[in-house]
Amino acid sequence: MDNLQRDITIIDVAPRDGLQNEPEILPVVTKVALIRRLVESGIPWVEIGAFVNPRQVPQQAGTTEVAMALTDGETARFTCLIPNMRGYELAVAAGMRHVRLVLAASESLNQANFKRSVSDSLADFAHIAGQAVRDGVAFGVAVGAAFGCPFEGAVAPVRVLDLVRRAVDLGATEIILADTTGMGAPTQVARLCREALTLLDQRAALTVHFHNTRNTGYANAFAAWQVGVRRFDASLGGIGGCPFAPRAVGNIATEDLVHMFHGMGVRTGIDLGTLLDAANWLAAHLGRPLPALVGKAGPVYHSS
Repeated sequence: MDNLQRDITIIDVAPRDGLQNEPEILPVVTKVALIRRLVESGIPWVEIGAFVNPRQVPQQAGTTEVAMALTDGETARFTCLIPNMRGYELAVAAGMRHVRLVLAASESLNQANFKRSVSDSLADFAHIAGQAVRDGVAFGVAVGAAFGCPFEGAVAPVRVLDLVRRAVDLGATEIILADTTGMGAPTQVARLCREALTLLDQRAALTVHFHNTRNTGYANAFAAWQVGVRRFDASLGGIGGCPFAPRAVGNIATEDLVHMFHGMGVRTGIDLGTLLDAANWLAAHLGRPLPALVGKAGPVYHSS
């Protein structure tokens, strides 16, 4: 993976964030096949699922079996979402060597999502981080509602940056700034990402995670790229959303993001044709057209 020529890193979250809002519950064998199709297209990182209570998120049932069917290889690496220590223990037992913890920058969304205060989530993270260090497991921290909360509205950047600092102090190797319900605007994204990059000072990688709820997701990704962000979450087909946040529809689509960057001359290491084939395959399994647009209109291949 590291030997490929790549200017940015795209992490596909379709098996986790993408599927968690879908009415169709895919069997383990289909989830594994989806992940392998993503890897075949050149996706360097895949978020394979979440180790959560399947009664709360039925689409994530079987994540242990999915993880055990996969191994980190030369062409891809895998991560997963965990909400607590129990999720961490399940992930490690299934062979995961990289995990993502998540909390929200607003109290209301954190309570809705995890039934915990932000301070309680941070205390949980401290215990998990200590265990991860002992186990040699790398972990990232996703900060949800980083650009706005569906319950509280605007979220102060200083609050987001304080959570970023706390996460890095715990040993996080990746910070994910997530626009959970697509409330961010490009200038806001540029300011916060620039401040986060300065704060991180290369101690941890910065990833951005945008939803296209209000059709600003790709503009926000471009704004983040302009100020130096080089890691982007996206979901095949543009599926996904948070089941605990109102109007949290649609991640930015991996194929549309790849198409945009390729048109800019930015190397992703991803084969767009193979990725579009994977999107068509996923649409057939979900039984509906997917929100992504490049597959409908067809790609434009720009000359250099």
